[in-house]
Amino acid sequence: MASTTTQSEEEVSVELSSQENAVIDEMIKDAKNSCLSEEIVNKCRAMIVENGEQNTTVVGGISPVIALGGTLKNQTRGTLTVLDSKLWAGIIVKKYPDPLDRIGLFAQGCAWFKGIKAAVVYTGENSAGVECGWLLAWADSKTKGRRIYAKCGRKSEFECIDWEHIKEKLKKAFPVVRAHDSSTGTSVYGTIIGVESAVSTEDAVLGVFTG
Repeated sequence: MASTTTQSEEEVSVELSSQENAVIDEMIKDAKNSCLSEEIVNKCRAMIVENGEQNTTVVGGISPVIALGGTLKNQTRGTLTVLDSKLWAGIIVKKYPDPLDRIGLFAQGCAWFKGIKAAVVYTGENSAGVECGWLLAWADSKTKGRRIYAKCGRKSEFECIDWEHIKEKLKKAFPVVRAHDSSTGTSVYGTIIGVESAVSTEDAVLGVFTG
C-alpha cells in the first residue's frame, strides 16, 4: 500500500534539508528575476483592474495587490505535463509551464485583501518508468497567511481529484511542505514565502518534483 506523508496530514511543521534549502534558494532568485519582475507585477495590477476587482484602498495613488510568482523544478527522469489544475481564488497572470522540462515559471495575483488559492497536478514517469502524479497546492492571504500542500504517487490517484478534500488539507497546511510516496519513490518539497511593501505583497511559491 502506498505510503504518502505530508506536513498537513500529520499536522506538524517540517523542515527542509540543507541541500533542499540550497535548491529552493536558487529558485527564489529565478522567481524574483522573472515571475516577480516589475513587468509582471504591473501586468497583475492591470488585470485586476480590468476584472473590476481593485480595492477601494489606495496607497500613493496605487491600488495594492498581491503578486505571486511560482518556480517549479522537475528532477524526474523526463518531461512532466499538466494533468489538471484548480483556481479557487485569484487570477492567472502567467500560465503554468506545460510541458515542464527542468525549470518553469508562472504568476498569479489578486487584489490586496482577496487572496489566492490554487493547485496544479503534473504527470510523468518515475525512474522505473511508472506513470506518476505530483500535486502542489497553495493559499496566500493577508488574513490567513501562507500555506502549501503536496501529494505524489501513481497517476491513477490524480485522475479524479476531490478538490474539496485538497481545499480542506490546505486549511491545516504550513508554509513548508515535503511529501513522499514509498511505492513509487516520488517526492515533492517546497515552500511559499513573501516580502511585503507599501503597495504590494510579492510572494513566491517554490516546488520541486522528484522521482
